[in-house]
Amino acid sequence: MRVDALGNGPNMYPLFVSLKDRVCLVVGGGAVGERKVRKLLEYGARVRLVAKDLTPWLQHAADGETLLYLGPDYAEDHMEGVDLVFAATSDEILNEHIAEHARNRRVWCNMASSPHLGTCVVPASLRRGPLTIAVATEGLSPAVARRVRQRLEEQFGPEWEPYLRFLGALRRHIQKQSRDSAINQELFRRLAGLPLTEWIRRGRFSEMIDAVSAVCQDLVPRDRVAWLWDKAWNTSC
Repeated sequence: MRVDALGNGPNMYPLFVSLKDRVCLVVGGGAVGERKVRKLLEYGARVRLVAKDLTPWLQHAADGETLLYLGPDYAEDHMEGVDLVFAATSDEILNEHIAEHARNRRVWCNMASSPHLGTCVVPASLRRGPLTIAVATEGLSPAVARRVRQRLEEQFGPEWEPYLRFLGALRRHIQKQSRDSAINQELFRRLAGLPLTEWIRRGRFSEMIDAVSAVCQDLVPRDRVAWLWDKAWNTSC
């Protein structure tokens, strides 16, 4: 079945990638550029920056290592060895040139002002520890994506981080105790079906531990369940 593009650009394939030690080029040093750089550094990228004007934060953060300032004027050779580029200037024509250079070099390009002209978009995202929820509109309306994210923030509260860390710890422990995949999968389904997030939100930890212990039975004794929960809770706080 053929899927037609809804916007002016191609449909975007959703994908999570690791930027650890990847080289990213950001062209533009205003508020948008700063926001891009902050997020890239947070995820472990090595950032090169080209900008005529730097915000105070960018001036301070440019250490020559994780954030390298290349000067005020963009040149195509700045893209040498780059994995991902962000065109974040206020000059629409320059942004389009950057996108064209990126396409020629087969480098992923994000266009801040005209997302549909780039080859990747940065979604509005929500993080709850190991849980990441991303929302994108293929560049048609980033404002709508942010609005959807705000609704999701209400639905997926901070209790989801200890919840996932707890389930992950239980899963690893069960897999060590039992090599029967069918039994394990049934246990995981039953655990996921418990109202754990509700109990966590209400502070009903003892009730939660009792219920989990009943599902796990001899595979995970109650004292071990309690220990795994305490570890997950303390890691999340």
